[in-house]
Amino acid sequence: MKEKLAPIHFIQHNRIKIQENLEAFLIDLFTLQDIDSKSITVYGPRTTDEPLETQIDHDNIHGWLESHLIANENRLSILSKEIINKNDETALHLAHAEYGKRLAESIKEDVHFSNGQELFGYLNAVLLDGMPCDKINSLVEANDHHLVWKSKEDVHSKYYIEQALPEDLFLTLRKSFLTSFLQSIGISDFSMDTTSEAIVYAADF
Repeated sequence: MKEKLAPIHFIQHNRIKIQENLEAFLIDLFTLQDIDSKSITVYGPRTTDEPLETQIDHDNIHGWLESHLIANENRLSILSKEIINKNDETALHLAHAEYGKRLAESIKEDVHFSNGQELFGYLNAVLLDGMPCDKINSLVEANDHHLVWKSKEDVHSKYYIEQALPEDLFLTLRKSFLTSFLQSIGISDFSMDTTSEAIVYAADF
């Protein structure tokens, strides 16, 4: 039976595209086309630039989105390993920060928020943390100039551990990306802390 596309499917697709564009940015920056070709052979290709409704499997919308999410996680962890091996971890962090800056600059004209809850809604449409049904991210506290949100679990690091990379690598890369991204939309007071129960983010603006 054909499934019907809902707004959340377009949001999830956009989250995946943002991460796939990160792949493309790293591939070009570090000249990793050969590694990319091998990863695509193993894990499958990125989504295309065609409208979602023309490329998605309407008989399995959830499965199509999830398969592209998992493929992206695998390809990114492989690229990360190659970059660290050929350069160092610092180069990888600087690249994520630069991507965060470029992403923010490319879309900040469309970024409008007047309080923490609106900022959370915007960030939640950008950050890829599992599938929507996983409900990884949730709002903790928000007011006119303050936002706290949390991720109930880290759904990314397992891919990096499979590549024998540091267990905390993804989270530190996420911090590099978000710090730069938020600075580029005018938010310089940002923190990210990992506890035994959650990953907690806070921003003041």
